[in-house]
Amino acid sequence: MNAMSTPIRRAAVATLCFVSSQLLAQIPSVPGVTGNAENLTRETSDASQEFFARVSPDGKFLLYNALETSYSLGLSNGQLAVKTNKNFRIVRKEIGKPITNPLVNNAAYPTWLPNNGGVIFSYIRPEKSVIVRSDINGVGLNYVSPGAMGEDDAEPVVLKDNSKILFTTRMSNSRMICSMDMKGGNYSVITEGAHISLNPSDNNKIIYNIQVGKTIQVFTMDLRTGEKTQLTTGEYNNRDGSFSRDGKYIAFASNRENPKKQNKHIYVMKADGTDLVQITQGETDECDPAWGIGNMLFFSSNAEKNYNIWKASVKFNK
Repeated sequence: MNAMSTPIRRAAVATLCFVSSQLLAQIPSVPGVTGNAENLTRETSDASQEFFARVSPDGKFLLYNALETSYSLGLSNGQLAVKTNKNFRIVRKEIGKPITNPLVNNAAYPTWLPNNGGVIFSYIRPEKSVIVRSDINGVGLNYVSPGAMGEDDAEPVVLKDNSKILFTTRMSNSRMICSMDMKGGNYSVITEGAHISLNPSDNNKIIYNIQVGKTIQVFTMDLRTGEKTQLTTGEYNNRDGSFSRDGKYIAFASNRENPKKQNKHIYVMKADGTDLVQITQGETDECDPAWGIGNMLFFSSNAEKNYNIWKASVKFNK
């Protein structure tokens, strides 16, 4: 379950931000939103595919993945063939401003370190992806551990007291959630799962995805007790869970609007899984929701046939 074959492929597939070429011609230029959202705004507009937005603690900056794809001719088994070249990089930008600042090439899944301590991410240049940290400008790549802990170390998050790094890695064709200290020691495997998000108000609680039968579902887990709670159900895929900053709400992506289609939309529910509301709708595909300050929600959408970062204000149920 949750198996991914290479870092680059996993980074693309993990978000499931994909719609077939037959559907691209039908994609609107703006994501559809329901009456549960307002102030829809496009945050990025570069030609690269942009996803996995993460908002700085002060709510002023974004980190996100940018995927650039190019093509070239080459030989494959003695035959002339088109080669696909993919480059992942981490980008930082000030929210609401057009200028972007590329930080690190061959890297993905950035997260802000607590107390403005820099950035931590997955560095995919080695044979096996490893967890690396740098300063806020992407300068100084400091390997957290001497080598990879598994086949594909990714998605790091750091507890606010800097005591642990949680991350995922591939082991025996399964994606596992693991932990280690800030120096790469005290390594342990916690559970199977992917796409970790910490509860900002209680770092002992995480949210993650795992496949249940034929579908992907959202779970929470208490790191102290090991207790797991399945928050979503149904014959459709639910994924990319993210806690609001006060820990009261969870945003996630789901294809429940039309399970026969691949495209997903953003939903918000209370942290206990109740009071579900739909945020985006229609023919676009959304993924990777992330909370900013207050009720601002950032997400990736393929509106106008390219995955960029958008944002909208959520109208919470009282």
